[in-house]
Amino acid sequence: MLLLVDDDPQFLAAAEGMLGTHGNIFLARNAEQAKDLMRSVGTDFSLVMIDLDLPGQDGFSLISEMHTYFPDLPVIAIIGILQDDVLESAKLVGAADTLHKPITPAWKVAMARFQIA
Repeated sequence: MLLLVDDDPQFLAAAEGMLGTHGNIFLARNAEQAKDLMRSVGTDFSLVMIDLDLPGQDGFSLISEMHTYFPDLPVIAIIGILQDDVLESAKLVGAADTLHKPITPAWKVAMARFQIA
């Protein structure tokens, strides 16, 4: 199962259709919703994708928190701006991989590396 965290409802709706995870995708619009889902679903998730630019708690601190409480759960940092240094910083706080928005075929390749297809 996939957890996708992004504050843009249009992006979440598009991602739900494009990523085609057969109903195994959970969507959160902020860190609090993501943490609520982690408390209820937890280790059933195979992958978490987190936008770095979230309202309230930012994606960097959420990735760090996920890495602390779920160290074996892969997290992919996502961002809509083309700043590779920002994405590389996400790896320093625990992201296993990074992706640029919008969704491209590279997203499915990254998901497949973590056995999400």
